[in-house]
Amino acid sequence: MLTRLRGGLLAAMLLLPLTTGCAVPAVYDVADAGGVALLDDRVLRPDDGPRGIPMGGLSEIAADGDGGYVLISDDRGEYGPPRLLTMAIDFDLERRRFRIGARDWLPLVTGAVDGMTPPVTIDGEALRIVPGSGDRLWSSEGRIWDGVPAALYLSDADGTLLRQMVLPDYFRPDKPRGWSGRGMRPNKAFEAIDVTKDGRQAVAMPEDVLMQEMTDENGRTGIPVRVMRFDLDSGRPIGAHVYRLDPFPDPGADGAPGGINANGAVSMLLLDDGRYLVLERAFLKAYGVRIRLYLADPAGADDVLAIDNLKNRRYRAASKRLIGDLIGAGLRADNWEGMAFGPDLPDGRKTLVLVSDDNFNRLFQSTIIAWIALPPLD
Repeated sequence: MLTRLRGGLLAAMLLLPLTTGCAVPAVYDVADAGGVALLDDRVLRPDDGPRGIPMGGLSEIAADGDGGYVLISDDRGEYGPPRLLTMAIDFDLERRRFRIGARDWLPLVTGAVDGMTPPVTIDGEALRIVPGSGDRLWSSEGRIWDGVPAALYLSDADGTLLRQMVLPDYFRPDKPRGWSGRGMRPNKAFEAIDVTKDGRQAVAMPEDVLMQEMTDENGRTGIPVRVMRFDLDSGRPIGAHVYRLDPFPDPGADGAPGGINANGAVSMLLLDDGRYLVLERAFLKAYGVRIRLYLADPAGADDVLAIDNLKNRRYRAASKRLIGDLIGAGLRADNWEGMAFGPDLPDGRKTLVLVSDDNFNRLFQSTIIAWIALPPLD
């Protein structure tokens, strides 16, 4: 079956078997691959997990600064305690292949400094290692509908909680439990985070628009997501701007349901010049899965930290451009949620290592690690 994407391009929607990805339609366009190249990938099955804990639920991957990688699991305790997975990946830059080596589970939280209380429920979603200190910046989506708030934490390298980032009130629900009219949406909290190269600041964006800031017009002009900047020493916010998500399904597509946005910002990576990469993962079971990589530039964006509600306000958002449709570039159609930089290729191209999250759900194909090369980002 065919569906028409924005700009009149046609994209194939294929029902893919479990051996090649998730069993939902894939929405993509090969013409939008943009020079992105799939180099290699590996599928990890549940029994590939160490210590008898199944592999799965890996929602982000982070470079550890020593040539290895650390991943965070979003398991809320069904298969084991909240945890991280260390993973060695050996890259063959000439043959453009990789091998997954030693891996082990680590506890996400081992304790807390005075004045800090570990959250009752942890749903680990995002992770970055702070340069220099080895501290871990990570997020939990909590259980917003049950009164456990989503939050952004800083822990030391041993898992001791050091502090929680201070969120402005507009991120907080207006009800202690149940469906709220304000704040982050359930299961739509901070999934995209990163740390500046000097280790002094953190940047974080929720997966989707805040409850009070969604309008029908956003579905046509782009979904506004706040990109927050925090001082890591104090945990306090020091700035914010808006990044606009592409709506999904495309409002102009034949048969697309109205009033729905099933797209989200699931990972981000800062570049040295202030720009950043954003992985947008769109998924609606009846409509399909779409995976796109964008390059955003906040240089011309307005600071919106002090604006309590973006609805009906005028502001300039970060500019963005499509780097590549990743399924169109050969990536398996699946629930891709995390990315980290890999080694540069001999020809100078940057690479990314990506991870898919199976959510311990047979709809998805276990865990996939993929290695892709990027076109020039100039």
